[in-house]
Amino acid sequence: MRGWTVAMAAAVVLMGTNAVAFPVQVPVGAQGEAPDVAALRAQLAEKDAQLKAALARLQHYEDEADYLRAEQMGVAEAVRASGLPERQQRRLAVSIVREAERNNLDPLLVVALIRCESSFNNYAVSGVGAMGLMQVMPDTGKYLAEKSGWRLGRHTNLFDFETNVNLGTAYLADLISRFGSVEGALVAYNAGPGLAKRILAKKENRVKFMAGYPAKVVKEFRKLKAQQERAISLRAEQPTADRKG
Repeated sequence: MRGWTVAMAAAVVLMGTNAVAFPVQVPVGAQGEAPDVAALRAQLAEKDAQLKAALARLQHYEDEADYLRAEQMGVAEAVRASGLPERQQRRLAVSIVREAERNNLDPLLVVALIRCESSFNNYAVSGVGAMGLMQVMPDTGKYLAEKSGWRLGRHTNLFDFETNVNLGTAYLADLISRFGSVEGALVAYNAGPGLAKRILAKKENRVKFMAGYPAKVVKEFRKLKAQQERAISLRAEQPTADRKG
């Protein structure tokens, strides 16, 4: 009979003993479930869909807020040089701001490092195998991902700019903490922590190395900060100009 599951058992007679299994009838729904269970499942599915929609709206609002900050800081303008499609430019700008702030870094320092490391070439690969926007080494990326509680998977995942920025900013923040300054961290970022300790230990080597890669990144960072300050000044003057008009 449709809608019902009928379990039947016949009387079994063993040596001098009768073992009887009684027929059992359980009402079921169209999908093999009791009607009240099916109704509850449908309610849960509806609530789950509503929650996902609400989370998507929240994510959209957060992205809009982060992109507004990216524009105000000059990050969005810098990202336009990447040549990425407009939608991906927005995602990259949001990612830089979000990950930088999560790691207590100035987003413009991250932009400066990206410019010096890859010139915003998402698929850049160095001679030693560093990959992506922030030129993260596969072993370093794997270590940082596992430290954060997730798996990097294939090393080509470093070409995903959001993944790359996530790992690169975390690495830079870790090096600043370990080496005590941005300049020292940049030495380690470029040469590796082990070699950086030896470079920084000797004044002659330290001075020579500091004049190279770290100075280049810091110079780019200062240029971006100057542009940011000019933009802030112009925005501050605009209301006055509008009132005079």
